[in-house]
Amino acid sequence: MSADTQRRPTWLVVLIVIAVLAAVLAAVARGYYRDGPLEPDAPTGQGSRAAVSVLRDLGVEVETQRHTADAVEDLAEGRTVLVTDPGALSGEQLQTLSGALESSSGTLVLVQPDFVTLGYLTSVISPAGAVRTPTSVEAGDGCDGAGFRARTIHVPGEEGLVGPATTYRTAGDATGCFTSGAGALVAVAGNVVVLGSPDLLTNDGIREADNSALVLNALGGAGSLTWYVPSPGDPMASTGPDLLSYLPDWASSVALWLLITVAITLIAFSRRLGPVVVEPLPVTVRPQELVLGRARLQQQARARDSAAASLRTASMRRLADRLGIRQVEPLDALVAALTPHLEQPPERIRSLLGPTPVRSDHDLVQLAHDLDLLEKEIDR
Repeated sequence: MSADTQRRPTWLVVLIVIAVLAAVLAAVARGYYRDGPLEPDAPTGQGSRAAVSVLRDLGVEVETQRHTADAVEDLAEGRTVLVTDPGALSGEQLQTLSGALESSSGTLVLVQPDFVTLGYLTSVISPAGAVRTPTSVEAGDGCDGAGFRARTIHVPGEEGLVGPATTYRTAGDATGCFTSGAGALVAVAGNVVVLGSPDLLTNDGIREADNSALVLNALGGAGSLTWYVPSPGDPMASTGPDLLSYLPDWASSVALWLLITVAITLIAFSRRLGPVVVEPLPVTVRPQELVLGRARLQQQARARDSAAASLRTASMRRLADRLGIRQVEPLDALVAALTPHLEQPPERIRSLLGPTPVRSDHDLVQLAHDLDLLEKEIDR
């Protein structure tokens, strides 16, 4: 085994150990916080740990919820509930939130909701457009309380966490602030607050302009905040019918029958075939026919060297028997034994019995004739 081969397993073991340690460290690190967009404990750029930490420092009680039922309960208690991804909620979840909102004094803050989401929760706010370039927007006049004491906010446009920011059109008693184009980046209608971009709450975005003032005043006014991050594991989110529910009742029985049939078929085809059975041939083939058949095959394949080797081997075996020497003797020993009994020089004998190439059929026939003469000369 070479030195490189010996070192290769060592490096492989080192790489595997490093990979395992990295995986363990990553798992441990993920155990301290859950990374993701607007995750309250995530210190990464897309997380919201900075906003949550400042709110707690200001005395705001911040609680994280991932199920709609818990968020609804908090909203019914009069807390401010921030929904980080309202587009991920189902119709049933939105209806539940809407029902709790009607009978509650709490505030529901929605981060960049779409038209469908707003249709469940308010009828006076609707999407109006998008801000696709990095923009700083001033509060302007007529914001009333929708500005949350921030003078200027900044959104990153296309480079935002989920793309461009959304502006909203207001009607009735709703109020918009930080107007850009046909809509406002912040809208308020009763106890519903709409923020047009999640980048206002991220660790990277909250330090821009007066984004921090907007977030802290919008979320911390009630003294208690529920940070609701919709989760796929929410039981209410999985109550909708799945594809299996559309199958007929007999489908499960048929599927079970097919599974058993496939299992039996696989077992039957995968069984071992057992030992090889030796059977006698139905006919007896004479040796001459075998020799002739082999010769025809070599002729068709133009295997002259193979045919010459067969002729030489058979001739050497017969010559060795006649001289009384062992057949396993090398060619030099056989030539030395033949030379005293022949008139031909040793070089000629070696050329006849050695591996001299045969270039044509005529040379092969001549070789057979010369070997026959050689054996006859020994017999004399």
